Amino acid sequence: MKKTRLILTALYALPLAVQADNNADLKKGERIYKQQCATCHGKQGEKPAMGQSAVIRHFTAEQIVTALSKRKSGEIQGAGNSVKERLSESDMKNIAEFLTRQK
Repeated sequence: MKKTRLILTALYALPLAVQADNNADLKKGERIYKQQCATCHGKQGEKPAMGQSAVIRHFTAEQIVTALSKRKSGEIQGAGNSVKERLSESDMKNIAEFLTRQK
């Protein structure tokens, strides 16, 4: 009975996860990333930017949005903060979804 309940719960949650992913504008995320981020972070987030940041390639979308938000607010200081200050919340989510789908 527990196994059935777990399977049903997982199946119910699946469409919600897919719906959340579909809200992202991947083309916009790709454009912003390539124009403003790739020079320092690499084409797929594989480089530590300016030798100071973490390699973001293996971050989850949530981790990417959190890191961008903390940089934008100044909670995390670094060379890329001025770029992050110009990003909207939707820009951050679009970039995060673009990067996590590159894996």
